[in-house]
Amino acid sequence: MRIGRLVTTGRLTRLARRLWLGRNPLRRRTDRIEAWITAVLLALFLVGAPLSWVFVGRWVQQGGLLEQRAQHSWHQVPAVLVQTAPVLPYFDMRTSGSFEVLAPARWAGPGGRELTGKVPVTPGTGAGSEVQVWVDASGHPTGTPLLHTGLVKRVIGAEVLAPVGLAVILFAVGWLFRLLIDRRRLADWEEGWASIGPRWTKHR
Repeated sequence: MRIGRLVTTGRLTRLARRLWLGRNPLRRRTDRIEAWITAVLLALFLVGAPLSWVFVGRWVQQGGLLEQRAQHSWHQVPAVLVQTAPVLPYFDMRTSGSFEVLAPARWAGPGGRELTGKVPVTPGTGAGSEVQVWVDASGHPTGTPLLHTGLVKRVIGAEVLAPVGLAVILFAVGWLFRLLIDRRRLADWEEGWASIGPRWTKHR
């Protein structure tokens, strides 16, 4: 039991030395300030990372639920292509995130009135082909609504990126403080050399 306490104490002592928290008289005030800033930023990350995970995830989920409620009136209707959909070149087929193109079509809107517009279809789909199109209550095309699986992926992505974003922000803050402290440290060194240098060269 005593050996375990000694090991723990030794580890804490080494950690304090690495963070410039020891009582070494050669360490300047800027060194101690830098150590405290590093410790504070580390504590902020350890506390903020799980909190950002939870709060950002909930915020994105609530936004997604509101988006789904706004899309509640969306529905699919059959549309007929007026022209043959263009064919993507092979290079575009490989680099495109989705293998769909826009093509002119017509479909029945509210009250039976005919509506026309461009809808997403598979490249090369022939004129006269029937495709399903998502529209809102007024019959205008909307695109694919946010489904449950899409919302789950969005929330997971936000939860993963939240701690990463926090780490980047804290790293930038730490880098800025380090830059300012290095400038102050350099000024202290120049001031010290200005007072000690002449005496050192005189007795050399």
